[in-house]
Amino acid sequence: MIRNIIVTLLFFFGPALLMFVLRNMFFFWKLRQAMKKRQPDIIDITPQKPNPPSHFFIASIIIIGLISAYFAYSQITMNHEVPQTQYIPAHINAQGELVPQRRITRPAP
Repeated sequence: MIRNIIVTLLFFFGPALLMFVLRNMFFFWKLRQAMKKRQPDIIDITPQKPNPPSHFFIASIIIIGLISAYFAYSQITMNHEVPQTQYIPAHINAQGELVPQRRITRPAP
């Protein structure tokens, strides 16, 4: 149960953190390009409001995180109907003949 919750949270927050890192790397690259293009004569040190992410960006992070978390949770909790089989190794029968290995299906309990 705890493992399911941890994996689900990882798949929810993982894409969000990745997108935030990519966004900040893009803004840093954009800022470096802008600084290369112009050399200001006057340095402005007035405080400015931080540039918050757009609502579309936040909504897309939440949607991608929810989809990833759903798929991770569904894969963890999926009940695969695998038939129960029993392995019988190769052996020599009572007549001295070699019987090859095989798997037999056991009935479900």
